[in-house]
Formats: sequence, structure tokens, C-alpha cells
Amino acid sequence: MSAAVTLGLLFFLSARLNKQVAESCSCFPGHPQQMFCMSDIVMRAEVTGEKIIQSDDNTPGMGKIQYEIQVIKVFKGFDRIKEIQHVYTNEMSSMCGTRLGRGQYLLSGSNTPDGIFVTLCNNLALWDRLSLIQKNNIENTYLMGCNCTISTCFEKPCKPSTKNECILTNLSSLWSFKNGEPILESACIRHSDGSCGWYEGTGKPSENDTMNVSGV
Repeated sequence: MSAAVTLGLLFFLSARLNKQVAESCSCFPGHPQQMFCMSDIVMRAEVTGEKIIQSDDNTPGMGKIQYEIQVIKVFKGFDRIKEIQHVYTNEMSSMCGTRLGRGQYLLSGSNTPDGIFVTLCNNLALWDRLSLIQKNNIENTYLMGCNCTISTCFEKPCKPSTKNECILTNLSSLWSFKNGEPILESACIRHSDGSCGWYEGTGKPSENDTMNVSGV
């Protein structure tokens, strides 16, 4: 086989593998509040260990990673979550599996018959890397806005179509999750008049504490 044919075959196989990986795990970026509200479980926990649980047929890479955890605080979920000692993820990143080191994390995931699963598409972060405002939103604010709608606008002018809606325009910032991004340090909350609006601050907001950052 010639070098050119070999190179072409390797390129084809690489492109096909990358396409399969991309198709297998595809996560559209969302505002942290959206991921909070869509998750069954949100907690602060210490990851203390891990082990690989092989698949039933022992296929390499098709098993699960079992993370040993100590729950520190529960922000969303059922009462018995504090008794949970493990969370799980798929072994392969192409199946949205995520690797966690030791340390304290914000963990969010789904409650399944096989346990609590976390994936690359969930909101997972080292706790110490979150800003004070982000921590406050997780502890006090996001849950207040789970009955609001966060919509993405790609072409300005961007205006809510209903009073139940907060508009997200700076979609590019969602890929980086850097502290200090205004849209990532804001929360969409509902007020007594039924309207929803962006709030940026610390502590539990009052009904008059919104501020319009929809153009950020």
C-alpha cells in the first residue's frame, strides 16, 4: 500500500471517528440556570475516589466510572440524597463520560435506576473556581426562576415575546464559563407581578431586585 493511500485511509478513519464522537456526545451550551433547572440533582460534594465498573460483556471502554463522594450540601433533589455515596458516568467521553479528580465539586445530574449519573452536558465545576455570585445563584437564586424561560436571541433587537421570558444574547460566553462574565453571573427570576427578569447580585433577591442585562 502506498504512503499516499495509507495517509488517505488514516485521514478517512480519523474523520469518521471524530464524526462518531461528535455525534455520540453533543451538548449545546446553555445558561447555568437552565442546566440547574433541568437537573434532577444539584449538590456540592467532595470526590474522594473512583473505580471502573466493567460492562456486562467486558467490552473495553464501555463500562462506567463510579465516583466515591461525600455530600456537603444539596441545592436541588430528594431528601435522601445526603445518604448517597456514589455518582456514575460513562467511561468514554464519546458517550458523554466526564473525568473528575479529587476535590470539591458542583455536581448536577440525573437520577436513574442505576444511580445518579453525571455527564459532560451537566453543569460540573470545581467549587473553588466558581465566583461568589455564581455560588449565591446556585444556593439561593436559580430555583426561584425555574418556572421562567431563558431564550436565545441571535439577531438584535432582542425583546422578550412574553413576560415569562429572559433573553440571552451573548451565547459565545457560554462556551468559556469564565468568572466575571455578566450573563453567567446573572439569574432569571420571577416577580410578584408574574414577569421574569435578569437579576445580578448577592443574597436572596426581593421582588424589586431585577436588572435588565438582556443586551449583554
